[in-house]
Amino acid sequence: RGAANRAGALLAQPQLRAPHRTGSTAPRQATALPAWPVLVLFHGFPLFWVLGALQFSAVALGLVMLGFLVVRRRVLVPGPAWLLAALVVWSAACVTQLPDAQALVGFGLRWAHVVASLLVLLYVANAGPGLSQRTVVSGLLTVWASLVLLGTLALVIPDVRITTPVGLLLPGSITSNELVRDFVFPPMAEVQHPWGAPEPYIRPAAPFPYANSWGVAFALLSPVALSALFTVRTRGRRLLLAAGLLLSVVPAVATSNRGMFLALGLGLGYAIVRLVWAGYWKAGLAGLAVLAGVAAWLAAGGAAARILARQLYSDSTGGRLALYRQTWDAALDAPLLGHGAPRLSESVGVYMGTQGYVWTILFSYGLVGLVLFLGYLWGSVWWTRGVRAPATIFLHATAVIAGLIIVVYGLDVMQTCVLVAVLGLLMRERLTGARP
Repeated sequence: RGAANRAGALLAQPQLRAPHRTGSTAPRQATALPAWPVLVLFHGFPLFWVLGALQFSAVALGLVMLGFLVVRRRVLVPGPAWLLAALVVWSAACVTQLPDAQALVGFGLRWAHVVASLLVLLYVANAGPGLSQRTVVSGLLTVWASLVLLGTLALVIPDVRITTPVGLLLPGSITSNELVRDFVFPPMAEVQHPWGAPEPYIRPAAPFPYANSWGVAFALLSPVALSALFTVRTRGRRLLLAAGLLLSVVPAVATSNRGMFLALGLGLGYAIVRLVWAGYWKAGLAGLAVLAGVAAWLAAGGAAARILARQLYSDSTGGRLALYRQTWDAALDAPLLGHGAPRLSESVGVYMGTQGYVWTILFSYGLVGLVLFLGYLWGSVWWTRGVRAPATIFLHATAVIAGLIIVVYGLDVMQTCVLVAVLGLLMRERLTGARP
């Protein structure tokens, strides 16, 4: 009966198939997808950062994945992925709303990142045993380990900027742009000294250009590291993962990202409830004890007070709310195609369409783009809700966290690739019944 149900589920999914050639006697079987493009994307993450190529690596490897998908000739498309594909098409039309040709470069890069996320999602969802859940998670752990180690190092050498080969190759007219400079000459940390603060805030950023980007990656990858605790085969690796999780709290606290902690706490709480509901009482109670212990340590040790104290010297909440109001009003002026790209708010001094991926989509691609994106993301969360194994429950928590954190933080290309790789694993489990 289980095999019949899985076969029925496969037949029910939308599929892209190449037409059979005239005279063929039998349909050609799907070609296996090699694992190396996904492994290079994630295991090569530290190298791409050193080279200054993080913004381009996912796009280049996404094109490689596209080639393998075309050769494969049979691609299963999970239901929510159609909404992401529709966003790719819709957002391309929004290029007509750009104010000038100079905005075309930024628009093209953002659009290419959306395309790359769709390709990674389809690739992981359609990959066979050669790209198992354990293999994908091992690649994601490389990104997580880089995040923790470089974030910790940033507290020691916060004023250092990395000189990358890509940065040296680009002309000064391009690298003089502040955003481009942060991409190709990335800082180790953001050092902020608001007026009245007794000492500067050192907020780890590496291997990303901004502390908020570090926080988003930390929130998405921490459940992946917890998931790995259930699948690693040796005690030594479990101890190493546990040590990394403990160490990661130090740079996480230094970021003082309140939204990061809130989204992560809600996501882990969701995972604990799911564990208990699925009958894994010991794992659920252990997770609850650890979560409560970390919260108590943050409160008793003064870390929570330091995180909240930054609001006393920098009204980031008030500034965000003012920016959100202006972004919403401006989005209503172009509700269908949006404005194509973020634009500077003269009164706030910050670009409308930033400070949250929801606002980027809304401002750049209009209300239609926002509906497509939220439908894809939360539709994916709902579509994959049937997971029951502890490891996949924590992976599902990553998708839940993403749905929460995008309200206040943006998604860079690597954070997006982490998200779609996890979603691809979860979707594959529903499509084929695959297990770790």
